[in-house]
Amino acid sequence: MKKFAGMVLGMSVLFGTMPGALVEASPIAATNQQKEQISAIPTLSAVWVNGKQVSMEGYNIGGSNYFKLRDLAKALEGTEKRFAVDFDGAGGAIHLQPGQAYKSIGGELTGSDRMERKKATTAGTKITVNGSEVSLSAYNIEGSTYFKLRDLGQALNIPVIWRALDNSVRIMTTAEVAVTTTDAKVYSGTTDDYYYSNWFEPSDRYLYKEGSTLNLLEANEEEQAIHIQQFDESYSRVKEFTIPMELPLFGGFHQGEDGNYYVVYGQSNDEESNTKPVYQVVKYDTGWTKLAQVDISNVYVSEPFDAGNLTMDSSGGKLAVHSTRQRYTSTDGLRHQSNISFLIDMKTMAVLKKGEQWPDNHVSHSFAAYVKFDGNRLVYVDHGDAYPRSIVMQLEQGGEITRELDLISFAGEIGDNYTGGYLGGLEVSSSNYLVAGSSRAYGAETSDSGQNVFVSVVPKTAQSESAVKTVWLTKHSPDSPIQIKETHLARINDNKYVLLWGEEEGYENDPILNVAVLDGQGNMIGEPQALPGVPLPGNMNPLVEGDYLTWYYGASADYRNSGPTTQQSTDTLEFYTLKVE
Repeated sequence: MKKFAGMVLGMSVLFGTMPGALVEASPIAATNQQKEQISAIPTLSAVWVNGKQVSMEGYNIGGSNYFKLRDLAKALEGTEKRFAVDFDGAGGAIHLQPGQAYKSIGGELTGSDRMERKKATTAGTKITVNGSEVSLSAYNIEGSTYFKLRDLGQALNIPVIWRALDNSVRIMTTAEVAVTTTDAKVYSGTTDDYYYSNWFEPSDRYLYKEGSTLNLLEANEEEQAIHIQQFDESYSRVKEFTIPMELPLFGGFHQGEDGNYYVVYGQSNDEESNTKPVYQVVKYDTGWTKLAQVDISNVYVSEPFDAGNLTMDSSGGKLAVHSTRQRYTSTDGLRHQSNISFLIDMKTMAVLKKGEQWPDNHVSHSFAAYVKFDGNRLVYVDHGDAYPRSIVMQLEQGGEITRELDLISFAGEIGDNYTGGYLGGLEVSSSNYLVAGSSRAYGAETSDSGQNVFVSVVPKTAQSESAVKTVWLTKHSPDSPIQIKETHLARINDNKYVLLWGEEEGYENDPILNVAVLDGQGNMIGEPQALPGVPLPGNMNPLVEGDYLTWYYGASADYRNSGPTTQQSTDTLEFYTLKVE
């Protein structure tokens, strides 16, 4: 794909020690010193380049991974981090030229499945990068020279990360995204947590800034705790503390326009009591001292946050909450899933309006729910499978729903949970509402067509669906195997919005993150760009700060220990930052 205008380079990588590191490998020995033999153990770490696994024969020596130079050059062939390898036979030196095409000599990337422990001796090979000599730790194993991957990454400015989750080495050549690794905890299990099949679920992870401090909030319902970790501008963790949950279920977090924090909790109500508090909205100050709370009952809810997410927005001293639920008391005697909304006075914490059995903005079933303020108007968007069977927008003003617009209609039977569509974001520009998601509706009249990403542009003056413009950012064919894994829409300023989405084709490779920049009219600024190898944000909105979008990747030690590796008990976070000009 062509690169879109506005992306700039931002690269700062901390190279962590590879698994099992106990001591640093010996420096290159002088030629007049006796070369000691050291044990070289076949590496157990798989190597991935830009999200695709490659076959590289490597050894773990002294706790660090070593690979052949030409294997790495071949693996990076055609990428932005490619480099040429020239051997000076007379001088015995190897010259590396970043940015130049690599000339294959054959035999690269032919890793063996029958590797055995071998003896290695230090190699005194002279290496230059762009003509300047660099010091690289290297070993000779049965006539071949192996170099420490971390040293090569530093010398060639190539991001190299060891990922404990699957005991893998990750090499990324995407220059548009900066990545920094740091030691920290992961309390929510894993950031690969975007599970939106037929329906969505609440996020339990949030990034927010308070002054210059980056805060990571993770709710853990098993522990009944909210964990807060704070990082300085270099992503070093400086503080950590825990807030007890007020009710068993976590719905969401919002950094209010008044500077305070708001958390929505919930609890089940199988007894169908009209007096039992099913929701609780708690206000905290910036030091997480509890200031006030409001309990919400008599809303016909048996299970809050059921089969959907929760979003919040604040403006003019009011807090809007929009979510989903399982509802009781129906004429058929059954429980049904639908949406529910609240409007709360942020100063007094009084409930100004609450959805009951049949709210004005009722959508059934609602599998994703978004809300935004637009001045004194509230904008709701829901993913409905029945009434209506569409991505539907409703506008509320003066306490009344004034307009309802079907943005993306779905084929199929009323109430069939499968719609082939997903709702992924809502933003407000000066003249339009922007709604992002994915659907199988592009180019076909049935829900069996290929899955594609869309942005619906809704003029604020629109009175009917005919005024809505839907822009398809991808055009995968009906028989395409590509699945859209997740979508995120973020506002940079009133005329610049960033849409992130992941494309997945099978399970052998990582999903590919894609980025597009849009103006306030929904027009693309440049072309979308693929960022292979960069992890997706998961079920978390990226933090927007000026022209920067930040998210993170990680997995807890407990989550890892139930998976492929148990080699590391501490957690590591990878922070990713994308700058858009």
